[in-house]
Amino acid sequence: MVITETQLIIIGAVVGVVAILALLVAAYAWHEFAKVRRMYRVFMTGVDKGNLEQGLLGLAARIENLTSDSQIQGKELRELERRLSFAIQRVGMVKFNAFNDVGGEMSFAIALLDAAGSGIVVSSIYGRAEARVYAKSVEKRVATSALSAEESKAIDEAMQTRK
Repeated sequence: MVITETQLIIIGAVVGVVAILALLVAAYAWHEFAKVRRMYRVFMTGVDKGNLEQGLLGLAARIENLTSDSQIQGKELRELERRLSFAIQRVGMVKFNAFNDVGGEMSFAIALLDAAGSGIVVSSIYGRAEARVYAKSVEKRVATSALSAEESKAIDEAMQTRK
């Protein structure tokens, strides 16, 4: 059987197409292999000499430690939040003139309260001859003794401040 020139061209074209397809398949396989190799490197980070079982056991122990630490930190955070609720979180101050003959708003009332509105209100009354300071206890926005208008306003301002 004699192969004609046309048949040789057709056979050459088919072989060329098959070769190009083989190159494309090889390039795709190489790309996928590179992705798998990158994932393998990430997965094997921290594992000595490819001992996968030992690496997985180490990772499991680290996860267990992190879980335990997270639970402890959660408990500590709740305790800190509980304690913080008793710290001074709200401050309000009102400056005023206590007497007609004294200007410059030298007198003041300042409320120092926790989250629940408990704490103290301190007032300083300034006059030409003397200055007096008063402190009153406050429990949940209610004072244990009578308040001046300025002291009440200081408590209201303190309760309007954000935590």
